[in-house]
Amino acid sequence: MSGHVLGFDIGGTNIRGALLDAKGDVIATNRRSRPFSPEDMLDAVADLAAGLNAQADGSLAALGLGCAGCVNNEGVVLTSPNIPSLVHFPLKSELEARFGVPVVAENDATTATWAEAKTGAGEGYKDIVFVAFGTGIGGGFVIDGELRRGSHGLAGEIGHMIIDPSGPACVCGRHGCWEQMASGGALGRLARDAAAKGRAPTIVAEAGGNVDDIQGEHVAKLLAKGDPVARALLVDLAHQIAIGLNNLVNVLDPEVIVIGGGLSDIGDVFFDAVRRGFDEVMVDRLRRPELPILGASHGGLAGALGAGLLVRDLVA
Repeated sequence: MSGHVLGFDIGGTNIRGALLDAKGDVIATNRRSRPFSPEDMLDAVADLAAGLNAQADGSLAALGLGCAGCVNNEGVVLTSPNIPSLVHFPLKSELEARFGVPVVAENDATTATWAEAKTGAGEGYKDIVFVAFGTGIGGGFVIDGELRRGSHGLAGEIGHMIIDPSGPACVCGRHGCWEQMASGGALGRLARDAAAKGRAPTIVAEAGGNVDDIQGEHVAKLLAKGDPVARALLVDLAHQIAIGLNNLVNVLDPEVIVIGGGLSDIGDVFFDAVRRGFDEVMVDRLRRPELPILGASHGGLAGALGAGLLVRDLVA
């Protein structure tokens, strides 16, 4: 490959960019707040690209981008719950017209999956389930060493597996989706419910005294201090996480589960709870080989890095 590649991740609040050399090594990164309109988002990507290109030797060979939402095989964003302005938006063709180079456009969890598979916690494994637990839940799969997108490019929407049909309403219009039961947003809801019943005074205090202001990050801060109420809420959340992981493992039989997203930043106390919950829930646990549950390596850069690695492989 002659030249360098750029990888971008358009998330719910930020756009991240990464400059990669021909070997796939990250040379520079940058990010900025995400504008609201599609045209402004493209302008923001172009602005970030100009800054990153200025730090590179040679010309731009290709560009990859991961975007929150349902992105089909043609690089069209069909819907994006966190970016409502993107509806049937031809992201790939718009970027190709602007930059004049090959473009790969995928779901951001899909690109993050590839980053973890190629150079992260999943490196060396052929069959990987990646799950990102943030405000919602996203994910992706590598099977026999290949990224699996599904027949239309829409595989990996694991946050919308229905875990409890009578559970909380989801932005997708249904009830009891996994991301309503087991995400960072769900942790906040569990804490607010407990606080409203008078069971979480420490969390109310952490949130400044207003029950309605309680979010998952307030629970995370108290977990670091060993707060027993926060730990009990984490156990409840880990049980819901384990139910979804059990479903994925029974369908896909991976070698490893890699977990990223904001909840993973809580650290060992989070992973210990998830592993214990998984051991309790997993069907035929004693008859199955040991299944590692690992923390992701690339953090918030994974989506942009994976997009760059995908497009690098395309033009190499």
